[in-house]
Amino acid sequence: MFSSICSRIFLITLAIICFCKYNVTSAQDIQFTQFYSVPMFHNPAFAGSVHAPRATVLTRLQWLGIDANYKTYYVSGDTYLDKYKSGLGFQIVRDVQGSNIYASTQFSLLYSYEIPVSKKFTARLGLQATGVQRTLDYNGLRYPSQFRDSTGYIGGGNYQTGVKSQLYPDFSAGTVVYSDRIWGGFSVQHLNTPEQSFAGAAKDPLAMNFQVTGGYKIPIAQRKYLAYTEDKSEISITPTFHYKSQGKADQLDIGLYGMYNQLMAGVWYRGIPVKHYAPKINNRESVVFLIGWVYKTWNFGYSYDLTISKLTAAGPGGSHEFSITYIHKPVKKHKPMRRLPCPSFYKH
Repeated sequence: MFSSICSRIFLITLAIICFCKYNVTSAQDIQFTQFYSVPMFHNPAFAGSVHAPRATVLTRLQWLGIDANYKTYYVSGDTYLDKYKSGLGFQIVRDVQGSNIYASTQFSLLYSYEIPVSKKFTARLGLQATGVQRTLDYNGLRYPSQFRDSTGYIGGGNYQTGVKSQLYPDFSAGTVVYSDRIWGGFSVQHLNTPEQSFAGAAKDPLAMNFQVTGGYKIPIAQRKYLAYTEDKSEISITPTFHYKSQGKADQLDIGLYGMYNQLMAGVWYRGIPVKHYAPKINNRESVVFLIGWVYKTWNFGYSYDLTISKLTAAGPGGSHEFSITYIHKPVKKHKPMRRLPCPSFYKH
C-alpha cells in the first residue's frame, strides 16, 4: 500500500509539471541556509507538519563585505486542523539587494493534506499560492561607461531613470513522506513560470525550481518522537541533504546536525565538487556551521556560511542567518501524533 500511495503522489506531481512550460533562464531564487527552520519556504507540504500552531522569523545577511549584498527577512505561521487532516499556513518574504536597488516582497498562502499510509509512514501533499511584488530603482544603477580609471565614477550618459514595479502570481506544489526517523520530500516551485522582466516586450520567465530533501535521524538515547510528550531528553545525530535545480544551475547541501538535550550543532557542505560550470570553475560555494538552542517552546538558531568559492577574492564576508521559532503547546492533552523527525527538530 505504501508504494502505491507514493506512486500516485509522484504521478500527480509529474502531471502538474507536464502541463507547465519549462524554460531555462538565468534568474535564481532566494535561498536559506537553515532550510529545516523554514520548511514551508521549500515545500508547502510542511504546512502544519508539527501538529501545533507554529510561528517563525528568520533574517539572512549575505556577503556584507561587498556592495552587492543581500538582506532577506522571513516571517511565517502555520497550524494543523486535526478534524480535516489539513495544515494551513502563510509566509511573507522580503528580499533587498544592492542597497535597495532591487527588492521583492512575497506573500504566500499554503495548504497541506495528510494521508496516513500505514502505522509507520505518513504522506503529505501541499499547494501554495503566492503574490510577488518586485521593484527596480534605476536611479541607483551604475554603468561601465560612467567610470574612468583615473577618476572613478563620473556619471552622465542617457540611461533610464525612475523606479519600476511589477506584480505577478506564482504557484508551487510539493509532497513529503516520513516516519518517526526518516523523511523525504519533493517540490516544484514556479509552476506557472511567471514573467519577471521589467523591460516590457522582453521575455524573462522564471524557471521552475525542483527541490529534493531528506534525512535520517539516528537516536543515541532512546525516546519516542510523539507530539506533546513530556520527555525533554534527546541525544541524536541526523544526516540530511537538500538538492535544488533551476534552469542551468543546481546545488546540493549535505551534512548533519546533532541534538544533545537543548543544544543543537551542525555542519554542511554546499556544492557539487564533481561538477564544473566552466573550465577551472568548480561547483562549490560554502561550508556551513550551525548552533541552536531550545528553551521550553522557543527555538533559536544561528548559522554562518563560510565562502569557499572564487568569490573569496572579493572579500564577501560570508553569510549570517538568525532564526527564532515558537511552537504553541496546548494546555489540554491531545492524542499523540507522529511528527516529522526533521526539519522540525524542535521539542514541543
